[in-house]
Amino acid sequence: MNTEPTRDKIHGMFLGIAIGDALFMPVETMKAEEITERHGKITNYLRPDGHKWFDGREAGTWTDDTQLTLAMAESLIACKEMNMDDIAARHVASMQREGDLGFGGSTRDAIQQLAQGIYWSQSGITEKPKRGVGNGIPMKIAPIGAYHASPYYRNQKEDGFFFLEKIAQCVFMTHRTQLALDSASAHIAAIQYCLRTKSNMFSLWQFIETIRTSIAFEYPFKIGVQNEHTLQERLLMLRAIPLEKMEAKDFMKLFGGGTSYVYNSLPFSYAFFLKNPQSIETLYDVGNAGGDTDTNASIVGGLLGALNGTAIFPPHLCDGLWQKERILNTAERFCDTFGIRA
Repeated sequence: MNTEPTRDKIHGMFLGIAIGDALFMPVETMKAEEITERHGKITNYLRPDGHKWFDGREAGTWTDDTQLTLAMAESLIACKEMNMDDIAARHVASMQREGDLGFGGSTRDAIQQLAQGIYWSQSGITEKPKRGVGNGIPMKIAPIGAYHASPYYRNQKEDGFFFLEKIAQCVFMTHRTQLALDSASAHIAAIQYCLRTKSNMFSLWQFIETIRTSIAFEYPFKIGVQNEHTLQERLLMLRAIPLEKMEAKDFMKLFGGGTSYVYNSLPFSYAFFLKNPQSIETLYDVGNAGGDTDTNASIVGGLLGALNGTAIFPPHLCDGLWQKERILNTAERFCDTFGIRA
């Protein structure tokens, strides 16, 4: 049953992205066993003391997942559409203002290219191996899903091909691969489904079909790098396995330990979410499982908030979040801009 997105769900989406990111920032790249040995089960913010990237930061601070999500949201709010010149400029401005809060190689290279004056249609082109296959697209794409689900967008009656082409331009600015474009299509659809579905009406099968069918078998424009692996096969696995009977170790085995390779990260995150989409324990479980912990948890946090609203997040996670007021202010202005009233 589709409903209109609510302000509470939009707030929940933005909060969940930042909370998941900040909660598991201190243990990014650690394995589950190492997390348990050092911290037990993480359910509250920690200082990332000794972390190779984040040492010295305060507990509750978020990383590039939230940084670039906010850049995407601010561009949509300012332009009321996907304006690539503005999106590119805000990526550069965010890096210059806030620094590199943990960019992956593809994102870092592309933003540096943009900062040097390379146009966004060329900034994602690279000859470096293994570029463009990380999870840097789904980690920041949620605002586009929310924009597409909004009453404002539906009133524009925009052609579906035009929207897909805009998504591709946004993706290829940093990640010029089919795998990246597929991950964007899937996660935009996932966010839309959660925002437009009442929590008690959530259907695992509808969710999987929504994200699976969002990926085009053939794109009507040049892609760039065609990848050996496809997300279609991974998403079909979610439909075939008994999620309710599986544990974190099973998901880790099936999906490569939840590494930043989006072929692993996205289905890994979806598997945890689908097992229990109405509980904060899902957020704790995906982060404590190890791997690219902050991004996987950010993806799951965004879905939990989009489906359940802000009430799913306990007060200690909301109150301890770095720049919480900025997150909520962005969500509020997003709702005002795109006609989300309830």
